[in-house]
Amino acid sequence: MEYSLLNKTELRLTEVYLQDCDLSVIAKTVASVLRLPEDRVFVIDVREDHIALDLLVQSMEHSQFVGKETELLQAVGSLPGVRLGPHAGVHSEGVLGMIALTPVEGAQVAKKSLQMGQEIQSKVRRRVKVFPTGFEVIQKMIEDTNTPYLVKALGEAGCNVHASEPLPDDVEVIAGAFRRAVEAGFGWIITTGGVGAEDKDFSVEALLRVCPDAATPYIVKFGEGGHRHVKDGIRIGVGKVGLSYIVTFPGPHDEVRLCTDILLSQLFANPDPLVLAEQIAHRLRERWLNTVGVHQNGHHHHA
Repeated sequence: MEYSLLNKTELRLTEVYLQDCDLSVIAKTVASVLRLPEDRVFVIDVREDHIALDLLVQSMEHSQFVGKETELLQAVGSLPGVRLGPHAGVHSEGVLGMIALTPVEGAQVAKKSLQMGQEIQSKVRRRVKVFPTGFEVIQKMIEDTNTPYLVKALGEAGCNVHASEPLPDDVEVIAGAFRRAVEAGFGWIITTGGVGAEDKDFSVEALLRVCPDAATPYIVKFGEGGHRHVKDGIRIGVGKVGLSYIVTFPGPHDEVRLCTDILLSQLFANPDPLVLAEQIAHRLRERWLNTVGVHQNGHHHHA
């Protein structure tokens, strides 16, 4: 199980006495015991009877540090110029404090934490937020058939679905809605519309504001010159922020149904965003080839 260190990344080794010791060797030794890259561990303070190190990481697997106090002290204590006192110890104010647990205690804590994490993840994954987008939906120029469909399909799959008022074609507004939904603990955050190649389509761009490493595969990419679109193609997106997945669906209802079929198969599977995005994109590309075809100046309407 991976633990967030919550910015508490300092380790203090107490009753550690140094004489003519190479601090870089101590840092490398600590990095080795904790299975971290050497350039992620630094000695930041040396006092008469203790030293402090900082770990330049945001999270660690439990097996890297839980119950590792004895191993760490033995490794550091064996270095030239290092002497340990009879009550030497390793301390941290944060999650890293679990380094001082015994191996048995560490295993028990890790098991309990894993169970709790799985329960939390299961509950979060069942909370879904749906955002229709676009001025044509806001002004009721077109009927929003997507939101009722998603509410019904995902609800029947066991989810608690919250439908939002339509979002305008504004990248900052959409990105802000994503951030608030993540903070509110929604496991799936879904938009419909706004993935096209026009100057009013911002769903994918908003996703990238919130999740820069999101997967955004093309459904179709236009050739050089001649096409009337502002952007070079049509994309969908899947990103993950913490426990929350953000997915940008197209607008046409038949495409939303295709995307939903894929999503339902992965709803509780903790999928890799890259894999899920490509599964959705592949299904949409197949539809594109079967119904529209690909040509250099082709166009396709997306709400």
